[in-house]
Amino acid sequence: MSVITKGLSLAARKDIRDEFTNKLPALKKTLKDITGHDYEFGVDFVTIHADAVKADEERNDYYTKNLGSIAFRYFDSIIRNIKRVTEKDELVRESLIKLTEKREILLVSDVDLDDYNSIEVTDGCIYIKTRPDAFGTNSDVGYYIVNQLKDTTEVLPVQTKKNIRDEWEVNVPSLKKTIKEALNQDYDFVIDFDDIYSQSIKANEDQHDYYTANLGSIVYRYYESLAGNIKRIAQKDELVREEILKLTETRKIHFVIDPELEDYNAIEVTDGAIYIKVKPTAVGTNSSIGYYIVNDFKDPNGVLSLKAKVNIRDEWELKISALKKQLKKALGEDYQFEIDFEDIYTQAIKENEDQTDYYNSNLGSITFRYFESLVQNIERVTKNDDLVRQEFLNLTSARNFVLEHDAVLLEEINEYNDIQFENGILYIKTNPKSYGTNSSIGYYIIQKLHHPDSVLPLVAKKNIRDEWEKKCPALKKKLKQAIGEDYEFKVDFEDLYLTAVKNGQGDEQWLKQSLGEVVFGYYEALVSNIVRVAKDDELVREGFLEATENKEIHLVHDVELESDYHDIQVNDGNLIIRIQPGKFGTNRSSVGYNIIDKL
Repeated sequence: MSVITKGLSLAARKDIRDEFTNKLPALKKTLKDITGHDYEFGVDFVTIHADAVKADEERNDYYTKNLGSIAFRYFDSIIRNIKRVTEKDELVRESLIKLTEKREILLVSDVDLDDYNSIEVTDGCIYIKTRPDAFGTNSDVGYYIVNQLKDTTEVLPVQTKKNIRDEWEVNVPSLKKTIKEALNQDYDFVIDFDDIYSQSIKANEDQHDYYTANLGSIVYRYYESLAGNIKRIAQKDELVREEILKLTETRKIHFVIDPELEDYNAIEVTDGAIYIKVKPTAVGTNSSIGYYIVNDFKDPNGVLSLKAKVNIRDEWELKISALKKQLKKALGEDYQFEIDFEDIYTQAIKENEDQTDYYNSNLGSITFRYFESLVQNIERVTKNDDLVRQEFLNLTSARNFVLEHDAVLLEEINEYNDIQFENGILYIKTNPKSYGTNSSIGYYIIQKLHHPDSVLPLVAKKNIRDEWEKKCPALKKKLKQAIGEDYEFKVDFEDLYLTAVKNGQGDEQWLKQSLGEVVFGYYEALVSNIVRVAKDDELVREGFLEATENKEIHLVHDVELESDYHDIQVNDGNLIIRIQPGKFGTNRSSVGYNIIDKL
């Protein structure tokens, strides 16, 4: 199209000559300086004038006298904007040249326009389109000309390519540097922008302009977030760094669209690479990604995830030194802690598949709580108690604590956990079905201390010491004050215990916990009755001394005693408290009430 003026008034043609034709050479030169090519400017002034006057007859005189100057403003504006967007941008310049191979810029009227004007690059030409009723209104055109540059043989518009270059390619070196600082290795980024763009606009038709203008910056935000989080978790953490390097041997980070995703996005580590996966309907939504990336690393040939390994290190390995030190302070010996984390984890998630994330996140801290509770209770019961400490040391000659699952045992005794001693090792028994539930263990550890070479469990020995041995001197003194002589109290605690067990009393916890206290109760009652009858009665006192010339008071089970719970008997110069088997401890406060009858 050339410049058509035939049929226009002289005034119109004069304005076209003076304000348009005479000024075009300068515009053409500017455009040639930019593109290296000559362009033709075409205007059908006759049609444009007719359309404008038809749309607004009252402005006929204005259009007639200013037709050339109005048209020039459109061309001047677009050349200025072409210069602005191409002057320092080879991509835009080359794209413009390629898409305008006819080298024509045409000004035409278009009654179907919604806006005052528009730019369209098509069929090898640039079209400046104006709406007839707005001809000359807002003649500044072409500011967004880059948005109109699209090769129909390619997927990406020039605007998108420009954004990829400016917001992605320019920043890639910085991203790679961040990752290298964290992992000491170079990584490559694998991205198919054509596929990302196609799937994004297909899934989000109303967001076409958004993806066209921002695709590079959108993808950059995902990688920026991921790189930052990799640096955060790996730069100062050798375990995390080595695991990431091991599982990403291809040294590639892919960006892919995944229609099967339920969430906005996800990280997947597979086939030796990291994959940023994004749902097509959510590209660009919540592009903060990788904060929990440690959760995504798991060796397919291993049992424990990286997350579990980190928790084991931070909440177990780094804390057990202090715990062992605390235990040594209590016992005076070094102990080892043994646990097969892979076995513990495997059994726990087999029984609790819905708790996999919980065990991945807390495996080390859960295990530590068992040992911490045990050590605290050992410290509590052995502090200032040599008897308990020595018994514990004797039972743990291997100086080793082992935690292991034993569902059969715990279900038999209906407990979440238990403590067992075997071959000099202390075993913490846990149930895989409830691992981590009620990890407080060892509160009643004294009741578990029973050396296989000893008849009496420790709890019985402790009670004998505290409730018998410590109290006997005062009781003997009380008896001497009444009788005037020292007496010995003769008790075979092992025989008493075994006989009680044999007669069905061994399962009663009170027997172990109260053996010394019960025996003392017998003697205390007897002494009280002796004092009662002999303190102020010389005859009784002399009779007692004569009958018990051996100065010994014995406590025994006697199978011949059938009718009473207990009685007293003088035999061969000894005073004997007899107990009916199976009735140990019953009605002991009445021992000796009839002692005068027995002398």
